Amino acid sequence: MEVLIKKLESCLLIVSTHNAADANWLNNLCAVLLEFATLAHSSFCSSGQSKSSELVCLCLSQIMICIRQLEHTIKLECGTTVLVSHQYFVDRIRWCLRRLMHLYSEESCGEAVAPERSFLKLVDAALDCLALFTSYNEENTDTFNCPKTPKEVLSLSQKLRANTDLILGQSLGFANVALSQDKRALSALCQKVIRECNAFLEECKESFSAHYMSTLKLRAMTMEQAIYQLEDFLNDALLRLVFTCFLDFEKFSVDKIRMLLRKSADNDDLADELIADFDVNIDRATQIGIFAISFAPNLKMKTMMRSCLASFESLDTTLIPSLQAHGSVLHSDILEQHFNEEVTKFKATLQEIIDSRAFLGCYLEILTSGISATEKLYNKQRLEDLVQISLLLVEHFQLEINRKVLTETQDRLGEEYYQQFIRVLRECKAILMCASQVEPQRILKRFKILRTISRKLHCCLGVGKHEDELRDPLAPLLVDEANNIKEVNEDETHYSGPKTARGSSILYDTERRNRGNKTKDHKITTNSLDIKSEMAKPNGNVLRRESLRTVMFKRQNIAESRKLYTSMSNQSMDLQITDILDQLTGMSNGYFEC
Repeated sequence: MEVLIKKLESCLLIVSTHNAADANWLNNLCAVLLEFATLAHSSFCSSGQSKSSELVCLCLSQIMICIRQLEHTIKLECGTTVLVSHQYFVDRIRWCLRRLMHLYSEESCGEAVAPERSFLKLVDAALDCLALFTSYNEENTDTFNCPKTPKEVLSLSQKLRANTDLILGQSLGFANVALSQDKRALSALCQKVIRECNAFLEECKESFSAHYMSTLKLRAMTMEQAIYQLEDFLNDALLRLVFTCFLDFEKFSVDKIRMLLRKSADNDDLADELIADFDVNIDRATQIGIFAISFAPNLKMKTMMRSCLASFESLDTTLIPSLQAHGSVLHSDILEQHFNEEVTKFKATLQEIIDSRAFLGCYLEILTSGISATEKLYNKQRLEDLVQISLLLVEHFQLEINRKVLTETQDRLGEEYYQQFIRVLRECKAILMCASQVEPQRILKRFKILRTISRKLHCCLGVGKHEDELRDPLAPLLVDEANNIKEVNEDETHYSGPKTARGSSILYDTERRNRGNKTKDHKITTNSLDIKSEMAKPNGNVLRRESLRTVMFKRQNIAESRKLYTSMSNQSMDLQITDILDQLTGMSNGYFEC
């Protein structure tokens, strides 16, 4: 442990004393980081993977990303460098190194890393607790593990209430950014879980009578059903949000914001609205990524997703202000390129994690709904959106791991239907290009054919495999491992209410963690959980409360903001660190094999 701390101290010293004009400091930093990664890899092999190993992988991944960005920044414009961009990435490296120092200092002092609780684990724990009551049989009072005394019943009810508290907190954290049509349903399901939990807890307080356990069994079965309904609906809403989020990355891109800011006046509300939509989509991507992390098949995929979210978190308070300030076009270009690279990795990683059959099933629902709406009122833009959504499915099956799902179908029907899907999708795109010359019914006919082929493809996925070998179609993206869970109040006499998890950060200490509303009254009633959607926009985005960043960088203060982003150029030499980085990447990309 001391050796690792010394290596980190050496890295911090290099970062703190480096000369921006001398590129050799990056070579020295990579050399020491390689030594640290080798030692860390050995320690993981000897002690096994743990929560600390996940944080180490995340920090190393972020450091490597920043080093590559620094190398790119220094090479820009024939050796000139942008000091604002340079300092931004150096600060991120310093933060990660200090976070690692803090981690190993805690371990050396014997302090354990706080365990993370996933949504899936919390649901399983609640259902396991309820199973002790639902398994009760009056004819067999000796049921294994069935509570037999009021004290045992009270202890189990306290654990159940604590788990329910956390389940609702994470559900409402997602509901804050869910599509407007899903908000009220999530609110109603959360209210139902609270009602059933309160009813169960009240029954636990009753005196132990002849039919006491039978009554508890009935209450437990009702609450169990409410939890299942919440879990299933949240999973479906999450998949629907993935399609919207992917499309909105293009609809509210950084380039469009830049162009609008250049053309608009300083007080243009249209620019504010576009930036607000961009912010909402980043919040949605963060929630989706958080739920996807622990469903990832290995540590490498977990780290890739966490790294993307950490980059979003850091760029949140930097990217848009750099566009608003107009102080350095090159600086904002560097940040935009970095953001677009992280978005690409985020999409690819998520596409690899998502279950193909579930993704296709959600697509079918969206396609069917769009066709039905267009039959009632023809809307070309809606059909064009359906084409874009269909292209997301094409991107999904372009990944090798997802393409295997098609080849594993019976008689390879999956590949045949997929090729038909591609062909008809091209026809849909072509007919929309000349939509003014074609009757709406003929256009809709092509989309109905696309729906028919999609149904065939959906039905054939998994055919030929045993049921126990298939991934649960309702399972993808149902986990949230990145939320720091606070301990529940020891006073078990009142329901403490959900605490939304949006206040926790992925890695960096930014203002994002303070955006969520903090509830002070722990005695929450069901009515207080109603998620209002009146402020929802027609496209499904919700204008969130202003963050500290948007308050600080209002365009009324654009003159002051420009001063913060004035760039300076320094001569620099070429870097020779690619080989070292490749070695470092191989050892710290999040996938350790011992």
